[in-house]
Amino acid sequence: MRRSQSTLLTTVAVVVSLLFMSQFPVISPVSNAHPDTTNFEEPPTTDSDGDGIPDVHENIFSEWINFTAVDGRSVSMAGMDKNYSADAFIDIDKDGLNATEEYCWPYPASCTDPGFSRGLTGVVDGEGVRSYLDPRKSDTDGDGMPDGYEAYMCLRIGGFDLISQKFECRDFDPLNATDMDEDPDNDGFDVNRDGILSMTELYTSSEEYLYGAPQNHTNELDGLWCIATPPEGSILTNWPYIPTGANATFQNLISACATNTTSEIGVDMWLGTDPLLEDSDRYNWDGFALRNTYPSFGDGIPDGWEVHFGLDPLNRSSALFDGDDDGWDANRDGVLSPDVSRTPTALKLGEQLSNLQEYLIYDDDGNNVIAGLKSVSYFTDETSLEHYPITFADPDAEHSILHHDVRDIEIVDSVVYVTTKYGLTILDFQTMSSEDIWMPQGVELHDSELIFDGDQLYAISLASSIGLGVARIQVDGFADSLSTWEWSYTDEIHSISSLEITSSNAHIIGLGGNGT
Repeated sequence: MRRSQSTLLTTVAVVVSLLFMSQFPVISPVSNAHPDTTNFEEPPTTDSDGDGIPDVHENIFSEWINFTAVDGRSVSMAGMDKNYSADAFIDIDKDGLNATEEYCWPYPASCTDPGFSRGLTGVVDGEGVRSYLDPRKSDTDGDGMPDGYEAYMCLRIGGFDLISQKFECRDFDPLNATDMDEDPDNDGFDVNRDGILSMTELYTSSEEYLYGAPQNHTNELDGLWCIATPPEGSILTNWPYIPTGANATFQNLISACATNTTSEIGVDMWLGTDPLLEDSDRYNWDGFALRNTYPSFGDGIPDGWEVHFGLDPLNRSSALFDGDDDGWDANRDGVLSPDVSRTPTALKLGEQLSNLQEYLIYDDDGNNVIAGLKSVSYFTDETSLEHYPITFADPDAEHSILHHDVRDIEIVDSVVYVTTKYGLTILDFQTMSSEDIWMPQGVELHDSELIFDGDQLYAISLASSIGLGVARIQVDGFADSLSTWEWSYTDEIHSISSLEITSSNAHIIGLGGNGT
């Protein structure tokens, strides 16, 4: 009996031990367990060449890129090699950043140093896709500004966060192509004078970078649009000079500058206009030679205005030229006396209508058309116009009126109804939302009047070039779709007003042309 119990206990112990062992993960067999014996295989690594850039990252950019430039030149960009450490310090695409700087972005190049505290490099978009600067492409995001240029400008506007040790810039982000449409210094030219700088009227950062560059300029072949005389470089740190040595920020900028280009001034500098300075003229022709006038005080004319009319936004002296010879010989002596300086007195004495004077006429004492309501100032003796942009109080809000020519403003609780020449904007300041309703081509609005059913807003009536228009207002304060609006299709109505009469219907009187 005891022997049988002993056998049973032994069986149970074996089963329990098997169950216990089954909870451990499977262990792969090894070729040799002796610590002094190896099979000469390399241990698993993440950075084969020890250059600080992981193998997985170098593999992403390992393929060579070949393409043909606009002028037929062949371009061949070598890929990364995980077994070649020297490529980490080469700026193969001549964008002013070496491969380590491009891998580390938005961190500085020191991100590969031992002990540097950071997360993953690169930038994640809204869909969770992580992007990196491409060491084989001068302009990774394709916005017209090379990676090194955007990095330099990001640093210049204070985009490096000392706490997070990262670069964070909206206007100069080498991994975000939307900044190609930005004009941070607002120096474009409102060609059609409608008060709004449209996309085609902006003088964008990418245009400022490329100002003066030849049509066939290819960064990967020609380098950055700047000139330099290595190894000395500039001792100044401000635009347009490129700092080197102790003043250097990105060490590869100077060496990446174009080698087949010269500057009128002959110093290390960016060759385009300044994307952060509205008026960036920086040299002057005195009749004998070009004189450097940096720091620049400009010539009084925004860069975009000069570019639009074919002037030189870098030359201050062009402001006093009268290229189209449209002055007036006031004293009839047969000579158009020139404008000799930019002071109001000198401009008044000169008989030439110089470029600066032509711009000042357009500017009209600062009252050039600006989006917003224009009105005569109250409680002052001034007769000049003031502009009042209509938008949400939050400066970052994207909601504003659809056109500068405001015809009427109506307010109900938190909702504002702004009637403009070409349409209706409805702003709800409680929900911070808005709606723009553009009129059909050829329809212009002149006035508006709200229609109530008791105390409840019912509709909005509009005086227009095709008669009276009526739009129903929904419970949320916004209008029905334009297709449901009713129009009288009569003669043009310039002004309307509600009649205060006892009736189940709303009655409106409209004033047209010639007393109608």
